[in-house]
Amino acid sequence: MGIDTRAGNMEGKETRFGSFYSALYSGENSCVPAGTVVGMHDSYMPLSGVLMFIGMQIDCFFGGLGTGWINLFLYMIIAVFLGSLMIGRTPELLGRKIGIREMQTAIIASVLQLLVPMVLTGVACYVYNTQGNNSLGWLSNTGPHGLSTMYYEFVSAVAGNGSGFEGLGDNTPFWNLSTSLAMLSGRFVPMLAALSIACLLSKRKVVEGSLGTLKTETVTFGIFLFITIIILNALSSFPIYALAPLSEHFGMAINH
Repeated sequence: MGIDTRAGNMEGKETRFGSFYSALYSGENSCVPAGTVVGMHDSYMPLSGVLMFIGMQIDCFFGGLGTGWINLFLYMIIAVFLGSLMIGRTPELLGRKIGIREMQTAIIASVLQLLVPMVLTGVACYVYNTQGNNSLGWLSNTGPHGLSTMYYEFVSAVAGNGSGFEGLGDNTPFWNLSTSLAMLSGRFVPMLAALSIACLLSKRKVVEGSLGTLKTETVTFGIFLFITIIILNALSSFPIYALAPLSEHFGMAINH
């Protein structure tokens, strides 16, 4: 038909930047929660949504606002504990031994960051199925894409990102109140957890490092920390990825 498709999928993209740089900016924005957008995320391909989900859920990238460094501190507690157990050493961080209470606190905070969006999305799905889209007017796209839209809203609220799929009619009491709960969880749970761990560590005596101490300033530990973060976030959220963006992606592949 004479249509030039070299620019790729330009629906909802910034024409000044093109599809590649619009997608790149959206991915960066999800990692550093600024809440700015240069395109409509609702029109992006399904797998692009997966990367934005992971970027917001990790929420500890360099330059991240709010609880970015706090989340990295919690990930380090978990990574040091796991790494020390793997080599048969006592976990230590900043010269102080990590105990069960510190590990439990870090795990609870990390799990809540993943669990809260899932639970609230389940509640939203229940309300949607009982009330119907005609009366609620929530979704411009139903099915797996609609699930991604609702899940993105809560993940964005927990991460303090502020962006959305923009295919959601979210200016209603339900969404305003439910996302407020998600924001409170995303802000205060990591802060309280980090302060609690800092208080526990401050009461422990400083231990001199030895040959058996797991060194946290090496490239090897940095790679292990990165793998721990990816496994904790990507695999924990895989069920909702399978139901929403991955299901939509394979559905599109089959239909084509």
